[in-house]
Amino acid sequence: MRILPLVLAALPMAATAEPLQIVTDFPPVQSLVMQVAGERADVDVLLDPNADPHSFQLRPSQAQTLAQADYLFWIGEELTPWLERAAQGVASDLPNLAFFDVEDHHEDKVDPHIWLDTHMATEMLDLIAGELSAIDPDGAAYYAQNAQEAAAEIDRLTRDVAEILKDVTEVPFAVTHEGYNYFIDQFGLTQIGSLKDVNDAPANAGNVSDLAQQAENGRFVCAFGEVGESSKLLDLLVEQGARQGADLDPAGMTQNLGTGLYRALITTLATSLADCLEG
Repeated sequence: MRILPLVLAALPMAATAEPLQIVTDFPPVQSLVMQVAGERADVDVLLDPNADPHSFQLRPSQAQTLAQADYLFWIGEELTPWLERAAQGVASDLPNLAFFDVEDHHEDKVDPHIWLDTHMATEMLDLIAGELSAIDPDGAAYYAQNAQEAAAEIDRLTRDVAEILKDVTEVPFAVTHEGYNYFIDQFGLTQIGSLKDVNDAPANAGNVSDLAQQAENGRFVCAFGEVGESSKLLDLLVEQGARQGADLDPAGMTQNLGTGLYRALITTLATSLADCLEG
């Protein structure tokens, strides 16, 4: 998997004493950008807590924030297709970086949930530092130092998560939403199925029936829902014998916004899984 910048417009900007006005698509990206930007930028986030990233619509005040921004960092249209349309409508010349390259796939499926791989998050930090340095050359050393320190923190986070999950890597589980592929691959977990694909499309009746049968036969231990969603199909898996785990929060919607959100998101995801799988 490669993370390649899709820079739709790269316009130079003169250095200024005023903080840069940076906009991000949703909380994990905001958290990573804030760690690099530090005091040299105000970093806003567009996606409301508990909103669906796939179908969100901007409020007028958010459209104004986007129109007045110096730069936009976002995952890409694969996660937030509405954002490209919104940016073209109110800020067509806004310099921006989309972290996800549509040519990259996870097992032949487009999966934009790249921030759930901590190594990719580290790559994102480097890209953020590079883009901020291009529009604010006076801050280049500052951004580079911040990115280095943030990367070291993510390295510690990765070791912490590996420790949390070390005893449950072979315990099978199911999820409502197939959005955890990168996290599962990185930490060697055993997911055996999902009720929706990476684009939130429901699984077909045959796949649901198969998962229900596997639950009844005791072939997986836990089934996990997702924050902000209810699922009768998840209830079905639990009725058939799966243990219901805590609702997972891949987008950090239940966390406090800020620099610490990324660590809290990844740590909570790991502990939510481990708490159920350890049984």
